[in-house]
Amino acid sequence: MGRMKGILSTPKEIEALAAELSKHSIISFDTEFIRENTFFPVVELIQVATDQDSWLVDAQPFRMGRPGAPAGEYGVKGIQPLLDVFQDKKILKIIHAAQGDQECLATAFGVVASPSMDTAIAASLCGYGDGIGLGNLLKTVLGVTIKKGHARTNWSVRPLPDQLHEYAHADVETLVEAGRKLIAELEKKGRKDWAMEQSAKYEEMALYEPDPDGLTDRLAKGGKLDLKGYSALVELMRWRETRVRQLNLPRRWVADDQVLIDLANVRPKDMGHLSAFRGLNKGELKNSGEAILEALRRAQESPKTDRPARGPRLEQPSAQEARVLDLLQAYVAILADQHAIAPKHLMTASQLLPLLRSKAQSPQDWVSQKILTEGAVRLAGNEIWAFLHGKRALSVDLSHSERRVKTVELE
Repeated sequence: MGRMKGILSTPKEIEALAAELSKHSIISFDTEFIRENTFFPVVELIQVATDQDSWLVDAQPFRMGRPGAPAGEYGVKGIQPLLDVFQDKKILKIIHAAQGDQECLATAFGVVASPSMDTAIAASLCGYGDGIGLGNLLKTVLGVTIKKGHARTNWSVRPLPDQLHEYAHADVETLVEAGRKLIAELEKKGRKDWAMEQSAKYEEMALYEPDPDGLTDRLAKGGKLDLKGYSALVELMRWRETRVRQLNLPRRWVADDQVLIDLANVRPKDMGHLSAFRGLNKGELKNSGEAILEALRRAQESPKTDRPARGPRLEQPSAQEARVLDLLQAYVAILADQHAIAPKHLMTASQLLPLLRSKAQSPQDWVSQKILTEGAVRLAGNEIWAFLHGKRALSVDLSHSERRVKTVELE
């Protein structure tokens, strides 16, 4: 692996990089960004690699203008050849824990990388655990050790210190090789398509676009709002989501979720009442007080006639059900070990009780009832079905030094 010296920072250098990357069918990339004081991630560095070489791209000259992050010298147009590579359907992009990197591309440059393979997802489908870090992944899959300790690094510093060059290259220079090995394992297990489907979820631009109504619905499902309160929360959320993007500030700096819920319940009608409301800082109250009151007036004048369903509220399991759930959870964990997959891909804790109470006539019914995924049923549906219908049992293997639990087939 060759590390290309220096940081690429001009359109001409980006053109040359894109031309080289276009010769390959698989590449890797990573981003370094800062977000402590902004709503949008401020991209500082983009690392890209092939099997043979890795490069560092300075994002500063190519940024669009935002509050807290002024426009770069060349703007987005200067980095367009690289963005074209990220969108080239003939080139697979290997990314680790892809959501943050995809969000950087989406909010800074208006694109997402596709097609992509998230190595964190791939690893969880290969039995390396859920949420494995890049360092542990590379050590496990390749026997490569990379230095840690740069999570809070100030990547905006220029010139970038030599030590940070080393850190940045290390994050991508062996990622293609790791990706290839994981893909080989996935293909052997018949799970490559599953991994690609899961990775593609982070390729949806809508995931990184404003969704105030979706945020409202998720908060409202807590059941703490009546219909008038829900209408108020819809308008308040729309105000906040517009405001944080205008200011490029974290949501909590403008108004956190609980403040919005309290405002929606109380619904102040004038500045005097609003000024006495705890949770809004004085600066935001001065700048946005009238906008908040106007949002509440809109809610009163055009109230919502319905609100999102909370979904069926399952009562707590009975004592007998709780014992069965413990056994079912243990059985799923054993199946996950046997199939070399993270347990969450088979079943999460929230799916246990609905599954137990389901009136399914076959494992496929769990898919149509949206209790389990198609992939989970395809992999272990018959085994789970057999366990729930008395055809499988759990047994302790005392002959093993670790006293393992094993499954037993019953007649």
